[in-house]
Amino acid sequence: MAITSKKTDDTQQTFFRVTDNIPEETWYWAALTSIGISAVLKLSNKDNWALFVGQWPPTFLLFGLYHRLIRPSSK
Repeated sequence: MAITSKKTDDTQQTFFRVTDNIPEETWYWAALTSIGISAVLKLSNKDNWALFVGQWPPTFLLFGLYHRLIRPSSK
């Protein structure tokens, strides 16, 4: 059990090391950009790709919100 907890802590610290260097606005721009790309793909009749890319925005937004809630003092 202790090994799993240490591995989880290491994974979380790695996530924060990477995301501390990414400005918060980047996550929101990534979400908006993927929405735009999805719309362009849909208009190009590439429905499968449009659906695939269209599922990215919630992930980008969750990364941004998670980082903001867990590390609010990192600004």
